[in-house]
Amino acid sequence: MKSVLWQLADLLFASRCALCGTTDHAASVVGSAYCLDCMHLLAPAPVNRCQKCAAEIGPYAKSDKGCVHCRKRKLKFETVVCLGMYAGPLRKSLLSAKWSFSAVQMRSLAALLSSARFHELTDRPFDRIVPIPQHWRQRLVRNFNPASVIAHELAARLKVVCDVHSLRRIFRTRPQKRVSVTQRFANQSGALAVTHPPAVQGQRILIVDDVLTTGATCSEAARVLRAAGARACSVAVLARVLDHSA
Repeated sequence: MKSVLWQLADLLFASRCALCGTTDHAASVVGSAYCLDCMHLLAPAPVNRCQKCAAEIGPYAKSDKGCVHCRKRKLKFETVVCLGMYAGPLRKSLLSAKWSFSAVQMRSLAALLSSARFHELTDRPFDRIVPIPQHWRQRLVRNFNPASVIAHELAARLKVVCDVHSLRRIFRTRPQKRVSVTQRFANQSGALAVTHPPAVQGQRILIVDDVLTTGATCSEAARVLRAAGARACSVAVLARVLDHSA
């Protein structure tokens, strides 16, 4: 893991690719934490993905009613857009970005999501972008909320309102990665609430998080937003985690 001084240097002198370490990309990729070669690795050409949960499926498989990864789950959102599967360079970059001293890498990944999946993100119109919130105690120990960073970047690039106030985490749940797949929906049940229902009534909402595994967190967010009067809810994440035990 990088030292704080090294990360501070990367923040002040963003000339080193955060993935491969090359120092010759600054002139061609202004403001990005990654070189062009690594950007191609992080955003591979889309393959056939489930229309519901964005999981990679066979080239001839149909997913209008979901896929093997999500068909048995009552997901409350309509679609998912992701940069790629949670593996290889994207997994490495996302882990580094989440635990970085600054949000530069996370913003760069969000910018890449916006550009590489622009047509998917704009295929459905959205009125506002809502990130998955952190509990206030979690905010005390984390440098930033990844979902909020991604949401702000997408909102700026897609010219949509970023709403960080309408959705609130009522209580702190156990981290999803520490909960069995079968318990993850129960773990999130009742953890989120809409603070001001009139703000979301009739709105088409894009829910944003960093990764999606079972979809439990985003589904709970969609459930409470729809209950508060939201017209439709879809999801955007950086990576889709394929848990074959799901």
